[in-house]
Amino acid sequence: MKVILAFVMLLVTVLQANSQCDKKVVWHASKADMFDAKGNLLQSKEGIIIFETDSQKVSLNFKESTEAGIEGIVMKKICEWKEPFKNGKAIYHTPVSIDGKTSNAIFTLEAKEGKTVLSVEIEIMDGKKFLIYIDSYEEVK
Repeated sequence: MKVILAFVMLLVTVLQANSQCDKKVVWHASKADMFDAKGNLLQSKEGIIIFETDSQKVSLNFKESTEAGIEGIVMKKICEWKEPFKNGKAIYHTPVSIDGKTSNAIFTLEAKEGKTVLSVEIEIMDGKKFLIYIDSYEEVK
């Protein structure tokens, strides 16, 4: 009986975690850092940053920027939320277009103790990595 109960609890937890990645969520941030391949800080940017996720696509926009945002169709996702949007992570693998060139990108949302950071790695960016510090989020119904 304990085995069945443990299996049911595990199944419910897995289903709940995966359902978090299927919801449309708008993540709000106000600061982003760019690092080189060695981890050296190259640039910091402050302003309104919006990251949107749903089951099929992700998009990242800097509201004050004149450049177009980044958008990608989700090809693969890994959803490991232990506590919805507060502890765990979601990883989205997508192709994106940068300066007219298509490249693979990985968007990783990772939350620990209620603090969430978005990491963005794009193949053609020569190892540069973006960290975006999430201030809040909202589920869109």
